[in-house]
Parts: sequence; structure tokens; C-alpha cells
Amino acid sequence: MRFSFSLTEPRTNNEAEYEALIVGLEIAIDVKIQNLQIFNDSQLVINQVLGIYKISKVELAHYHRRTLELLKQVPNVKIVQIPRGQNAKADCLAKLAKEMANSNEEKPIFIGVYNRRVLEPALLQFPRAEGIPDSSQQDETLVDP
Repeated sequence: MRFSFSLTEPRTNNEAEYEALIVGLEIAIDVKIQNLQIFNDSQLVINQVLGIYKISKVELAHYHRRTLELLKQVPNVKIVQIPRGQNAKADCLAKLAKEMANSNEEKPIFIGVYNRRVLEPALLQFPRAEGIPDSSQQDETLVDP
């Protein structure tokens, strides 16, 4: 599951990484995910959550505590730190969120990306109804979405 959100207040990079992790965990809990794999490119956040690094900044302690509380609510969690260069999709979502936050629009724009078919393939195969021309009679241009 991929998602993007905008921060309403200035945050450090590490705070933003924790906030993204927390929001992701909250979403996973809301939809009752039982097996969760978390891929993150923040070496600091991942190693703090795994207990490898100590929390040296008090500002991050609250984020760390909340993250651990949420992790306890998901039965099976695997956390994987990936190289920043292999996290292009997350970078795209972050850029989208940043651009949306900088928009001068009064009402925020919601962008949803749903990877599903509107109609199942079986529903697209139906007998031609009377009065509807068959495809050989139509001049259509196919558009790749």
C-alpha cells in the first residue's frame, strides 16, 4: 500500500520520516492488516525503531514511543531499510505531497490512485444490443491511460 500526505507544520527530515511511518501504521491498523512489511530509506528511524540506535534528540522520543505503540497492534511486522536510491516511488509521493502543500488553492485537491478495474473482463463481453453499432462501424482512437 502506498500513500502520500502533507505535513501542515514544518518538520525536520527525521520527524517527517517518523510521521510517515506512524500514518502508515495507523492506516494498516485501520484496515486490519495482519502481515505488514515496512520499507523505509531512513537509516536513523529504522535503526531507532529496531533498538539499534539510541534516541539522542528528545524531539524524536515521542515519535519513537508512538511508533512502538502502533507496532504492537500489528501481529506480524517486518521492517526493511532500503537504499535511498531504490525508493523512487516514495520520492514521487513525497514530491506530490510537497507540491500539493504549496498550492494556493483554498480547497485541497484529493488525488486517489486505485489500481483496479472498473468492470471485470467478463462484463465487457456482452451481446450487441439493438441500435448500438458494432466496433467495425465506429471510428475510434484508442487511448492508453
